[in-house]
Amino acid sequence: MDERVYWIWLQHAFGAGSPTPWKIAQTYPGGVEGFFQGGSRVWNSLPGVREREAAALYSFSLGEAQAQLEYAEKVGWEVLTPACEKYPVALRNIYDPPAVLYVRGSLPDWEQSPVIGVVGARKARKESVEKGKEFGYQLALGGAVVVTGGAVGIDAAVSLGALGGEGPLLSVLPVALNSPYVSQNALLREMIVQRGGALVSEYFSQQTPLYGTFPVRNRLITGFSCGVLLIQAARKSGTMLYAAHAKDQNRDVFVYPGPPEDPAFAGGRELLADGAKGVTCGEEILEEYEWRFQRRGRLLPLEKPAPPLQEPTAALADAGIPSQQETVLAALGEEPVTVAYLEEKTGLAAGKLLGCLTQLELQGLAQSEPGKRYRRAKGPRRQEKEKGVLTLTGEQAAVFASLQETPVTVAFLEERTGLSPGEILGILTELETQGLAASAPGRRYRRL
Repeated sequence: MDERVYWIWLQHAFGAGSPTPWKIAQTYPGGVEGFFQGGSRVWNSLPGVREREAAALYSFSLGEAQAQLEYAEKVGWEVLTPACEKYPVALRNIYDPPAVLYVRGSLPDWEQSPVIGVVGARKARKESVEKGKEFGYQLALGGAVVVTGGAVGIDAAVSLGALGGEGPLLSVLPVALNSPYVSQNALLREMIVQRGGALVSEYFSQQTPLYGTFPVRNRLITGFSCGVLLIQAARKSGTMLYAAHAKDQNRDVFVYPGPPEDPAFAGGRELLADGAKGVTCGEEILEEYEWRFQRRGRLLPLEKPAPPLQEPTAALADAGIPSQQETVLAALGEEPVTVAYLEEKTGLAAGKLLGCLTQLELQGLAQSEPGKRYRRAKGPRRQEKEKGVLTLTGEQAAVFASLQETPVTVAFLEERTGLSPGEILGILTELETQGLAASAPGRRYRRL
């Protein structure tokens, strides 16, 4: 029997985030398998077990755990338990290591690079969003593994920046890997996997987050990391909980101070008074780990004064492209150029550049190339976008053809197209970006 099955059985009984499976593995003769073989006599003697947990030990069979493992592997998820060699060493050293981790994508080499968690407010200020992109980009370009959650706001901004820096990116979710939550970030999750990063979750089937799932997820973001950066942490906010986890796990805490006296950053200022390090760019974080890891690449300068934005051309204005994106698009040519070149050409900060480039990529107007370079997209897709018309891929066309003027569910689209819910949500996000579809209440979608 695969030892991971016993870990799945235990996690089902005690729940994600429980330290009990790890304690059983460390203290009971024969580990988790020995505990299972001990049967009811051993299970009933375990101290501190609640009635619900004891019932789950009996009601969830080893066969069901085996079926759960087989399903996960069938859909392409990697299943890691403390019995696996690839299980992250950093998580073995926290109080409550996860009994099971489900992974979609490629995990980084933990021993070769500093792992930095970057977290912050969901309802983030515009400045904070730009700093999130900038920090994500600089950390990734400097060789760090960037870890964040899958929420909107700072999480999404950091992820976009790290993708632009082409560094390893890890997104830890408070739901199962096949959950549509958060629907706004469906395309972003696909980009993380496609560009060599990974989605990670402790949950096998949790489709919507509950009150307790966020703290369970948060301890993993800090647990994976050497240090944790907080951007826009109010005094009483969920972001401050990350600092508590980091302190318990003996992780470094970094804070972006934000504007003086701004209450949205008051919690971060308290952490600075308590010994956290204030930082304004990624290099100030990475320099803390030079003694331990060999950095690669270079970090971009932080800010440059922005010149007056160019007037939009008629074609781009008709396509509804924001003016900063126009500035970046005008600086791109058919030959790939570096971000440093674009920064000099446009005068935009690194975070703004990465946000503009990502949006231009999503619209089919720009294309990334090896070596962290970018160029104008070639072929009819760019030309048609500038005319306000888009050519759809086969799968996009299938979803678009299945949409109606009356809102329909994802399940309806799944039945009509034969695509998985994850693929459909990613395509729906692309269609929404292109102005061809819109979401409706009740997680439904309609054609525009």
